[in-house]
Parts: sequence; structure tokens; C-alpha cells
Amino acid sequence: MKKLLSVLLCVVLVAALFAGCSGKEEQTYSDTVLIIGYTESQAPFLTVDENGKATGFFADLWEKIFDDVKGDLKSYRFEKIEEGYLLEDDGGFTDDAGKEYSAGLLMGAVHKNSGTFNEDYSFTEPVITDRVIALTKKDSDYLTFSVLDGAKATVVSDVAKAALDANSALKASLASVQEETDIEAALAALDAGKTDVVITDEFTFCPLGKDDAYDRLGGELDTVEYVIACAKYSGWKDSINQAIYELQSPDYNDADEFTPLVEQHFGYNASSFEFTPKQTK
Repeated sequence: MKKLLSVLLCVVLVAALFAGCSGKEEQTYSDTVLIIGYTESQAPFLTVDENGKATGFFADLWEKIFDDVKGDLKSYRFEKIEEGYLLEDDGGFTDDAGKEYSAGLLMGAVHKNSGTFNEDYSFTEPVITDRVIALTKKDSDYLTFSVLDGAKATVVSDVAKAALDANSALKASLASVQEETDIEAALAALDAGKTDVVITDEFTFCPLGKDDAYDRLGGELDTVEYVIACAKYSGWKDSINQAIYELQSPDYNDADEFTPLVEQHFGYNASSFEFTPKQTK
């Protein structure tokens, strides 16, 4: 009986020990959990459901490169933060013992040159790029944005409309501007000669696979570059750039694993990511 009680006591103690360890590992926030902030869910960049499960391009990308950049970190979680949140400074996430933690990265539809973004954060090389472009029929007389005087234009997408509104001189030079929500309808109007040029963005046009059916005007009206934001002066930027470079380069993998991931989520290669690793002696 004594031996049986001793064995049972040992079992209880071991169970308690492992329960304690498990509880510690399952802490929502800790020194080994990276908090990744996002301001809103936006497909295909990043979507986070009510249970905290993240899907989308940046969720899949981060899963692929986390082991290469994590250092002493063991896991990560996505948490919603407010606009203007200062990474590694504003806190807001508390563990069971009352210790406060901050988000270390910002992901999602995060782009440069927005408000005070460039002053508030460091950021990676552009991971995803969306250009505002203009399309004409093959062999059109309209070749660049600078020679659209008197053209009838159809604008598709909020990004394209904002870019045209910001270029008041170009907009004033057009004979007319028609807004359209459907890219296929806009292209049909172009084919029928009802409009001379369709101003849109690559996110809207390129997934159609019709690049060869139309001419693009030279240049872009605007370029929106989406990045991963890091705390100012942190070391995250360089390590993330290196990890994406290695994911993209067949020198580190059997094949480029980055571009297929981009195409899976955006319907075409929406990335112009370029990074030159520092030469090591």
C-alpha cells in the first residue's frame, strides 16, 4: 500500500510539473512570443478572424520565414493595433503576471509614404507593388501620360481614382473622365472606341491575364509599395529582407518559393522585391 501511494504521489507530482510547464508555454504573451500588429483585415494581404487565426499572403510568408528570423523567439501571434501605434513602445499587451509587451512588427496592407509612416518606422524593401497604369488599344496614338490631352478616360479602382485626382493638371487635360467599377466593362468600352484610355491599377488589371491585348502608356501615374514595418532602428528590417531574399533565390532552395506564393494570393507576380545582401568577409 505504501509503495502504491508513493507511486501515485509521484504521478501526481509529475503531472503537476508538466501542467505548470504547459501553462507557462501557453502564455498569451511572454518574452518568447512575437506580437505582430495589424490595423485591419484586408485580403489578400492579411485576414485575421475572431479567433486570432491569420490567413493571407503575409501570414503564409511569415510562416515560411519565421524560423530564419526568430532568434530566441518561439512563437508569434497577430494582434489588432490602432493607427499610429509605435512598435516596441506603445505596449498594450499584458501577461498573467502584469508584465506589459509591445507589438514588434506591423503587417497587412501597409505601404510607404502614408502620413508619418516613414518617420515612425523602419521597413523592409517593398514586398508587394501596385502601379497605377493606363491602357490603350493596340497602336494607339496615346503613348505616355504627358500626351493625353483631349483623351476620353475611364477610371477603374479607388487607387487609380485617387492618383488621377492628385494629378490635377493631367485630369484637367482630359476631354472627359468616366468612373467604372468593373474592369471588364471598362475594357469593353475601350475595345468599342467609347473611351480612349483606361486608367486603373495592376491589382485590378493584371490578374485578368490580358497584358498582350492592350498597350500600356509609358510610366506610371503612381506606385504603391507595400512593406513590413519594423520598430525604428530595430534589427528586424535586415533579417527579414535577407529571409525573403533566400526564399526567392534558387541559390538557397531547390526553386524560387517566394514568387509562387505571391502569384497564389494576387493572381500574378505583384512583387518587385529586390535586395542585395551585405558582402561578408
